[in-house]
Amino acid sequence: MGRRIKQIAAKPTLTNYLLSLTDERPCLFSAAVAFLALILRAMALLSLKDSIYFDFLLWDERVYHTWAMKIADGTYQSTSIYEFAPLPAYLMAFIYTLFSPDILYIRVLNIILGTLTCYLAYLIGKEVANRAIGLVACLIAALYKPFIFYSIVPLKTSLSLFLFALAIYFITAILNKPSPLKVLLLGIIAGLMLNVRMNYGIIIPLMLFILLLRLSKENAKLKALLVISVLFIAGTAMSMSPFLARNYKVAGKFALTTTQSGFNLYLGNNLENPDPYYRPVPFASSSPFKQGVQFTIEASRRMHKKVSPQEASLYWSREVLTAAVEQPAEFIWKLFQKVLVFFNQFEAGDHYHIGFVSNYVGFLKFPFFSLWLILPFGMAGMLVSIVRCKKLLALGAVFFLYALTLIAFFTNTRYRLPVAVILIPSAVIGIHVLGSFLKNKEFRNIALYASIVLGFFIVEFLPIRGTDDMTAYLNTHALILESKGFKDEAMAYWEKSSHMDKPFSAFANLSLAGRYFVRGDTERAVSCLDKIPENSFAAAAKHEMAGDMLVHQGQIEKAIAAYQRSLEINSGQRRPRLKIIRIYAKIDREKALQEKKQLRYISSFYDVF
Repeated sequence: MGRRIKQIAAKPTLTNYLLSLTDERPCLFSAAVAFLALILRAMALLSLKDSIYFDFLLWDERVYHTWAMKIADGTYQSTSIYEFAPLPAYLMAFIYTLFSPDILYIRVLNIILGTLTCYLAYLIGKEVANRAIGLVACLIAALYKPFIFYSIVPLKTSLSLFLFALAIYFITAILNKPSPLKVLLLGIIAGLMLNVRMNYGIIIPLMLFILLLRLSKENAKLKALLVISVLFIAGTAMSMSPFLARNYKVAGKFALTTTQSGFNLYLGNNLENPDPYYRPVPFASSSPFKQGVQFTIEASRRMHKKVSPQEASLYWSREVLTAAVEQPAEFIWKLFQKVLVFFNQFEAGDHYHIGFVSNYVGFLKFPFFSLWLILPFGMAGMLVSIVRCKKLLALGAVFFLYALTLIAFFTNTRYRLPVAVILIPSAVIGIHVLGSFLKNKEFRNIALYASIVLGFFIVEFLPIRGTDDMTAYLNTHALILESKGFKDEAMAYWEKSSHMDKPFSAFANLSLAGRYFVRGDTERAVSCLDKIPENSFAAAAKHEMAGDMLVHQGQIEKAIAAYQRSLEINSGQRRPRLKIIRIYAKIDREKALQEKKQLRYISSFYDVF
């Protein structure tokens, strides 16, 4: 493929023009495109600053900000294995120690990482094909809206994307010209990746396999293969060792990944959830501060003994396997839906929806590149060129394995974002190769390319269940509005979410019930609660709020029953149990003591920070 591209480049084509243009100063042009990427991200941040989304931390943002501040001030005392990927928290803590605990510094860091990711797109394109391909890939990356967006929000996504792009660059560089230093650095990057996003773990063995396969085809001796293996493993161990050592020190166990894998696997394959996307469950809070803990509590309840987060993770993994064996047809249908979702144009977010936020951030209204355009051409470029280019074959294998992790768990915008690092240069190479097909009148290849593009365009726009659900983003927008004092506007967005009658409408109904209750409109509050089904993730909160209303009305026995029903659904809650204790402290001290004992047991699980 590399030779063919050079041959084509010798003819009067756009690639040839770009190559001749950059011959004298190749670094200048790539730096100029990277600078454009930096300017665009700075402008996007300034535009975001004028919106309500700028100074409100969403779920994972709040987790990592809180965690980083505790590390920075020396108060992080958890004795459990990491529940969340630790590297972003320590990096944030370093920034906070260096400057101050202001989340703006993390946004600036993410802009820098996002800009470097665009430059890496240039290097990847250059290593796979040539400078011209790299420059166009860099330009597309600079103008790719999801890349821009996740460079300006204080999530770990920008770090995750940067490390993935860095790994892809080193893979292509090693395939072109192996060296021990490159192998060691790739190993270090692999270890860091695992401590940012656990599903990167599956591609780490593939990296080593690609390196060994490359050397074996050059008839490398066994000693050389062993040296490469040792260097890669040593680099990985080097970057993982601080986190492994900490886990062993506090918990007495070596743990390669976080304790989230089991319950995330369950969330992605829960057959009671008809949607192919992430949906919370009734027995655990959707809050990242509580969700993992309450999954552990529920596993302990079902196993009739107190279990560790690791044991709970294994339990939930076994639950998924059991469901697959007992209901194979339903499980296969679920997986098939998730395959379609992976290739769908809908940008499902667990924090932000870029399209929704773009309505309130002027700069993001510009028609930048989006997934719906990149994916079909990227897949066509990869599939048409993969047999001709060994480097694209290696990147295709990484793409495939990483895609499998999202299909096994669940897909959302930020988890799917790394595949664009492979899709963007693949799209540029594919379009370039298509030009040669047209020039040489290779009609079969033209038809193959066109059919692949058309096929993925069709798949992208299939009406899959859940792709029309905007309720979570309406709820978030309402929550931010209320936090800024715009209560009536917030109510309007919650009402809109409620009327859509989707899974996350339950949160809107819960929020509306609380606001109506505060206003003294108990009838409307109860009506909102009645809309929340018993199998909803908000069912436990629904009964707790019903208990609060009954206490207010003086119906104590019914209030106790409501609180107990809430705890039957989610036994890991502490607040409803505290409310029961307060009631029993006045009317039945023995029951109050029993509930206090249970509360102490539940509280013993809460050791996230």
